[in-house]
Amino acid sequence: MELLGDENALVNLHETLHFLCGISASDLDRHEHALSLAYEIRKAFERQRLCRSTESGELLGTQLTWPHLLFYTAYFRHLAGYRSTTKEHHDSLAELENAVESALVGYDAKVGSEVISLYPCIGSVPFNFYAGYVEDITYSWLYDSGSGKMRFRRLPALVRALHIFSTQYQQSAMMLEREAKKRGCSPHQLQDAREWPEIEW
Repeated sequence: MELLGDENALVNLHETLHFLCGISASDLDRHEHALSLAYEIRKAFERQRLCRSTESGELLGTQLTWPHLLFYTAYFRHLAGYRSTTKEHHDSLAELENAVESALVGYDAKVGSEVISLYPCIGSVPFNFYAGYVEDITYSWLYDSGSGKMRFRRLPALVRALHIFSTQYQQSAMMLEREAKKRGCSPHQLQDAREWPEIEW
């Protein structure tokens, strides 16, 4: 998906995402995985990703995968419920959600509507959530799902799989914990060693 906006909107969104992740070392460590979205937003307003000329002016943006974007849109909305946020913070999140949901139904109204009904709850995760699982789902969506409409139709199933109570997540967590025990480390310290081929958007 292409996430586009004017420079001010992207700067405000970037500030909002960082605010929600906190400033203490423990907060930043806990939410480090979520800052991947903030990083892409920063690259967008720094003009290092996409630039589009429109009748209303220039739009800047970046390309994001659906599983990653849906999870972190829900994740940041969940974080907002635990912080003293401003109207500007909520406006930025609402603009992000509107862009995501408009793109979903714009591409395929039926599938998009189903995804919209499912994704808000997937961001409610405990502090020890294995964030690498989002990468697993994204990898599956990118490289095991075909392309175009075929890939998009898999989104509802993958969004369900992103829920922490899904069978897929529970099985993945157990596998990570077993592997970490063998290596004498934390599951969070295990690295993704897969090759990520070039993405066909």
